[in-house]
Amino acid sequence: MVPTIDGVMHHFENVGIYDGLFVMQDTESKTLWNHISGEAMYGPHVGKTLGPIGNLLQLDVQEALAVDPGMEVAISDRPYAGRSSVPGQGTLSADAELIGMFIETLGEEDNRRPRMDMGLGVWTDASRRYYPMEEIRARGALIDRLDDRDIVVFIEARSATPTAIFVDSDSATIEGNEIRLDSGAVIRAGVLFDAQGNRQAREQPQQIFTRWYGYILTFPGAEVFGQ
Repeated sequence: MVPTIDGVMHHFENVGIYDGLFVMQDTESKTLWNHISGEAMYGPHVGKTLGPIGNLLQLDVQEALAVDPGMEVAISDRPYAGRSSVPGQGTLSADAELIGMFIETLGEEDNRRPRMDMGLGVWTDASRRYYPMEEIRARGALIDRLDDRDIVVFIEARSATPTAIFVDSDSATIEGNEIRLDSGAVIRAGVLFDAQGNRQAREQPQQIFTRWYGYILTFPGAEVFGQ
């Protein structure tokens, strides 16, 4: 990771844990940075931010190429021996436990949701909102208002992870692997099409699929959908 700060190239690495999350440090100024918000936490660059550069979205190859047919795809030949990453299983289970070295760094926790609860955290300049996975699953595809705009939140069929997209609709339904909006628009493989079948630009708020403790300690006081 080699972004610039004030036009100067900086190099980053993980150096520790704070609030149960890994902390980045640039080797040039030794400033500590939050890896979700991109904000400088401590050091010479406090008050600056690295971004966000873009959204961290979970996509498989088919979805990625549907979103951008010209996208380059890197395929590793290294074997994968980790545990399942499907929501509700393995490392992403809400029943998972945070290991001691992470717990020791936690600040004052917000108990509106269980510490290890999984959900979609979104944020804009004006809003911070967390959508629990159980709420998204129960509603299928939900329409909400964020910054006076409609937003659809749903679980992508292929990646089994939640996502949020700005739309112009009052309701949404799931039909197979498609999200159909009352405006006639449809979301297919992550791509938004209008009622005439024309591909539309997909606009999204900043978002991350994460555990409750990590999101709320990064954005204290954030709203919780359904509460």
